[in-house]
Amino acid sequence: MDRIGVTIGLAGLTLVCGLGGAAWLGDLARDREAAQALRAAALEADIVRVPAGEVAYRPLGNFSRDGKAVTPGVQRLPVGAFDMMKYQVSRRDYMACVAEGACADVETGTGGLAQTNVNWLDATAYAAWLSEQTGQTWRLPTVQEWHRAAAERQGDPAPDEGDLDPGERMLSQYQRGVFLRGESSPALRPRGGFGENSLGLADMGGNVWEWTDGCMENGEVGEDGEITARDPYCGVRIAGGRHQAAIIDFVRDASVGGCAVGLPPDHLGFRLVRAGL
Repeated sequence: MDRIGVTIGLAGLTLVCGLGGAAWLGDLARDREAAQALRAAALEADIVRVPAGEVAYRPLGNFSRDGKAVTPGVQRLPVGAFDMMKYQVSRRDYMACVAEGACADVETGTGGLAQTNVNWLDATAYAAWLSEQTGQTWRLPTVQEWHRAAAERQGDPAPDEGDLDPGERMLSQYQRGVFLRGESSPALRPRGGFGENSLGLADMGGNVWEWTDGCMENGEVGEDGEITARDPYCGVRIAGGRHQAAIIDFVRDASVGGCAVGLPPDHLGFRLVRAGL
């Protein structure tokens, strides 16, 4: 065969191989999309659409006026509609992420109980893994979204406290937290064990506090209680529950340390919000 024939033959082989490779890659992409669609569909029954609304929210952190600690006033903030998991992420759900090497094994085992003993970094890693698995975008809720979703099942541990000194202020907040928690046992309950709130979300305000994407703040407050300056400190994240808790982001069990202010949660877990739908 002459040189021209060889060249044409090789070019043809390259074209065939190229077309075959493209088809193979296309099949892989379609298979992946189908798997993502199945995984997303499996979640659909346990997703609640939270309608738009307004929340009464008091920022959590260290605020002052003229160098003296004060409590900022309540802000009324609008929150857009969003999709949220009806239940907290379970041990079984989380272990699927561990099995694929995308999440840290926190050694709580598997099963249907809420996944606890997870820090903010663990929860964020799970959200990234689930997003990859479903082709959707999953994330931790903002503080305002969590408050909107919790509805009547969250309280304010820091009511206006006038001119209390720092020690009296801390004691007042602690006592308020104890009051909000009532007589709930720290023992974990099966999924749905704390019932549903008025929006149809289960176990909100139970004994598993839930990580949000919110940060503790430092700031200044004016005479009217309005915040005049604020600086988020995101090494400490906000967990939502019967009262807010500020927890260092790498802490998995705040009951033994790592709670920045106030009464520590019984357990730390999470549920996610689906963005963009």
